[in-house]
Amino acid sequence: MTTTELTFRPIKKVKTHFFEINETPVRYEDPLDKKVFKYYPDKKIIINDNLNEAISIVGSSFLPVKHEDAFDLGVTIFELMFGLTPQIHKEDINKRTTDYSVDLISEKCKIVFDSRGYRFIGSSEDKIARSSNSEINTLDRPNQHLDFIAENFYDEYYPFIRVSNYLREGNSFYIELGYYRYRCSNGMMLGRKTKMTFRHSYRVSSFEQVKEAAIDQFIRYKKNFMNTAEKLWRLLSIHIPKGQIRLVSFDIFEKELIKKSIAERKRLQLALNNLIDKYVKEIGENLNAALNVATEFSKLLEGNRVSQSTIQNLSTIWMNRVTKKTFNIETYLKEINNIEEQVLNAKEVKEEEEEIEY
Repeated sequence: MTTTELTFRPIKKVKTHFFEINETPVRYEDPLDKKVFKYYPDKKIIINDNLNEAISIVGSSFLPVKHEDAFDLGVTIFELMFGLTPQIHKEDINKRTTDYSVDLISEKCKIVFDSRGYRFIGSSEDKIARSSNSEINTLDRPNQHLDFIAENFYDEYYPFIRVSNYLREGNSFYIELGYYRYRCSNGMMLGRKTKMTFRHSYRVSSFEQVKEAAIDQFIRYKKNFMNTAEKLWRLLSIHIPKGQIRLVSFDIFEKELIKKSIAERKRLQLALNNLIDKYVKEIGENLNAALNVATEFSKLLEGNRVSQSTIQNLSTIWMNRVTKKTFNIETYLKEINNIEEQVLNAKEVKEEEEEIEY
């Protein structure tokens, strides 16, 4: 499996992604008098002005939010959080132009890990970074040699803001905070049940209501984003033998894997081998390496029936579970000892269509 490093491109608005929106009532021909057109109550059509095409039918109380407005709010949130104007890592829009998402990131904003601890590096004007050298949360660890952390270990994680906007019903407006690992662009969301995820209904009278609520939430909880850094450090300090790292991926993605055919599961099983060798060499025999194996493995599970955010949230749920003070690695490994065999031999589960959230 080929991996790529993170990309950072300047903010440049793409015309095909950003367009004006019009609305028109839904009309239908009277079956008794074809010269008469009637209106459906409580329904309207959203029109993409660039294409001059109808792209969805929604309820009359649905507020269509332009993708450009969603993008601009994401930029504002990033600047509030990190004191820097972001760049774009990736940007997606579906064929109907109803579903848009963007990951905003900055090459100047990162959390650096080494064998001593971690520190945040960002803007010197960022209110989070109060020290003169723009570094916070530097944790000096005892200079003890840990055999299960790779020699000369060094890693970088880049926080990012993901904005997801929909010009159709069935989804909420989302702004989520996550992390990308630089070397391989492994992505991990902080979780949809955390304070670092903003969700809002489109049943509002104006987008200003959404903007005010989003800004208020991220200002109140902006310091919470460093909690994940502490958890990533804890994972480094928990040893897991190389031969058992593969079990973690089967544990995290058990429900997604049994939706695959048995032949596909075996193919995915083989793909794990190279990932384990790669991350043990880079990080060591610890749960941080196991997490990175899982997040890269998860890219093979993404598709038309499972969203990227859903998959990335599964890794975060696992991380939150194994970094609790009550967690015991020996007990955990006993619990998942047979997970690989169980998943490979499980009866195939019919995969139901999932509403995609980019």
